Amino acid sequence: MFYLKILEMKKISIFIILSFLTLSVFAQKAEKGKKTADVFKKSAVVKAYRTCMKEKNYAKAKQTLDEAVKKYDEAKEDAQLYHYKMEALNELIGLENRKIYLKSNPDTIGYFNYMYELYVTGLTCDSLEQKAIARKRDMGKKAEPKLRKGVGTTMLAYRKNILNAGKFYYKKRNYKDAFRFLNMYAQTKSSDIFVDSKGVSILEDPDDMTEVSVLAALSAYGSGDYGGTITYLAESLNDKSFESQLLEIGSKAYGELGDTTQMLNVLENGFRLYPDAEYFFVTLTKFYNNQGDYEKALQKAERMTELHPNNRDYWFMKGTEQALLGMKEEALASFGKCVEIKADDAEAFSSIGNIYLSEAHDAYARFNLPRSNPAYTKERQAINDLYRKAAKAFEQAKKFSEANLSLWLSGLREAYFKLNKGRELRALEKYKQ
Repeated sequence: MFYLKILEMKKISIFIILSFLTLSVFAQKAEKGKKTADVFKKSAVVKAYRTCMKEKNYAKAKQTLDEAVKKYDEAKEDAQLYHYKMEALNELIGLENRKIYLKSNPDTIGYFNYMYELYVTGLTCDSLEQKAIARKRDMGKKAEPKLRKGVGTTMLAYRKNILNAGKFYYKKRNYKDAFRFLNMYAQTKSSDIFVDSKGVSILEDPDDMTEVSVLAALSAYGSGDYGGTITYLAESLNDKSFESQLLEIGSKAYGELGDTTQMLNVLENGFRLYPDAEYFFVTLTKFYNNQGDYEKALQKAERMTELHPNNRDYWFMKGTEQALLGMKEEALASFGKCVEIKADDAEAFSSIGNIYLSEAHDAYARFNLPRSNPAYTKERQAINDLYRKAAKAFEQAKKFSEANLSLWLSGLREAYFKLNKGRELRALEKYKQ
């Protein structure tokens, strides 16, 4: 019985082993079949492509090539397949062009997109061919481009359309697509693909780089592409009619990119060239104030008061910067100019009151004379005079903007208290801050 059990166990073990072997064989065959099915066969792809082209099913022809490139690494690196794709795209463009000519429900967006894709495909085709040539030459073999001439000629036919597409989208305020086409047009101006075997450019573009750069910079900024904005900023600034606007978006683009140095350079240049453009003055003074660099902010305000001596706002800004720098007498003069221009300037009166209040604080901090000192009364009177001046200014601020308690209530209350004006103090009790 014991031996019978051992024999049965051996039979079971052999059965299990055979089962695993059988499964392994099937798995290997399946894997082998899978690998065979996934092998790239260029001839099969080309045959399918040509069949579609013969049947004038150009969309399917393009799809066949797209699927091969997506699926196989070898296809992705094959310049010839991209050249075939250009042929399919060229036919698709022709179909849409005929629809436009016949006004037969044309797809303008599709028409433009086919041309853009043709450009992308052509550039890829040429790049792959040049890499293949470089590899052969590295091995000591002779190699010359076979596809470049045809690729360049095909792309050349659509130069104006690529530019027109960019302008079309710009007018539609579709800035992302506008930049896509304008950038393609501008970047390919210097492409080797448009240079013949003798080194001569075959391009027929007009001298429009500045014009295109303006549209490209504006489109890039409009679509939030700040790097694209900077790419075209320098060239676009050659158009002086848009210079102020371009400097503004350039500074903003640098700011978005975190390049503070370049942002300031552009802002300073903008302020120098266009001081009347409010953006440069306001942005610079705000930046310098945030950095605590009040001297530079003051320089900007001084420039503006020179240019616009009757502008109250610039004098107020100048006074504010002077006050921050501790230039109290100068600040009083600037705020006085504000009141001279605008008699009911509650903010200026408030600022004047605060300066006198600050001077009174400083004077009181220095005041340490005993009553017996002959100079005691004189210095005490000087302090009270400062409080009286502060009170007078705050009263004017109250007169012209009573509802805005922050301009006068606290300062006026302190001045009345220091001057022992009890009745006036009690009159302020109805105001709650």
